[in-house]
Amino acid sequence: MKRIAWVAGVLALLSLAGVGGAGWYYSGMVIDPSHGDSYPLEVVSYDGSQVTLRGGGDTDATGTFGLTWASGNALLGDVVARGPGTVTRKVDAVRRGTLEPGVRAYLDRWMWGHEDPRSAVGVPYRAVRIRSELGDFPAWRTEGDGSTWVIAVHGRNANPAEALRVLPVFHRLGMPVLSITYRNDEGAPAGPDGRFHLGATEWKEVAAAIAYARASGATGVYLYGWSMGGAIVPMAARMLPDEPIKGLILDSPVLDWRAPIELGARQKGVPAWLASVGMFVVERRTGLSFAELDHVAHAKEFTAPVLMFVDAGDQTVPVGPAVEFARLRPDITRLFRTSGAGHTGSWNASPTAYEKALTDFVTRLP
Repeated sequence: MKRIAWVAGVLALLSLAGVGGAGWYYSGMVIDPSHGDSYPLEVVSYDGSQVTLRGGGDTDATGTFGLTWASGNALLGDVVARGPGTVTRKVDAVRRGTLEPGVRAYLDRWMWGHEDPRSAVGVPYRAVRIRSELGDFPAWRTEGDGSTWVIAVHGRNANPAEALRVLPVFHRLGMPVLSITYRNDEGAPAGPDGRFHLGATEWKEVAAAIAYARASGATGVYLYGWSMGGAIVPMAARMLPDEPIKGLILDSPVLDWRAPIELGARQKGVPAWLASVGMFVVERRTGLSFAELDHVAHAKEFTAPVLMFVDAGDQTVPVGPAVEFARLRPDITRLFRTSGAGHTGSWNASPTAYEKALTDFVTRLP
């Protein structure tokens, strides 16, 4: 009997170790930075006006996109045809490099890959560095004579080029843009533990950017965040109630991290209980609190107007928390919806309508 109890105890410990190891691994998928591009698509054919692509899960997304590979970039239009495992799209232009069969690429919602504002969209800019508590953080500063600035905050494992699509809008309005980096970005200082804190600490780089803007003459700022940037920006707004924040612009924002983590688990076939273990491990490894990062639960704390873009086809960040935030705070929230373009794809689905909503938001506020 004692031997059976001993064996049962060993098996229980091994089981716990297995669960703990799986939770540790899954938590790393959330908080461990990963830099460098992946190229899930293969160019099957290109005839000068159309390209056929194989692979990936979103090659037939609605709208206008870039196609970026290691040495080139093209601009893609509408879907022309679908085949077994392939999608054929119109090619509007090959901007650089050679597009040919065998090229590995990715569908680029930023449109122009990692180009700078001048080469991609013709907006003058200069590279600057913003001092935060961990050191100097690289950023882009575009030109503009206005005293209202935009602080642009990219998503997880991304970079300042995520803001390229909207820079021309603010340039026409005379609004300078700081497209920033934050801790653990490639080329930026690392956090003390080298891990993402999902907005719980990254907001300090937004605070540093606001200080930089104010020292350069800004009297007010809009905070603009995509995806994880859409988690960092609300945290900055909550932590900096005395700063002159005129509004928040959030594109596919993570307003409650539990929602995308649970969605990702389902997509990978991970049991819901293991996702919960992973979140528990995340909290223990970083010291953050998912309850504190739930901006929907803290909706009453927000005072600045909010413009949110969501796409019903988003398979990365569920739109539910954004819709719920808008329901709870209709007094400050405008919700712009698209469908079929996927995560951070609302501009790609409807650039003209997106830019009109953006322009109306920043020009009609007092």
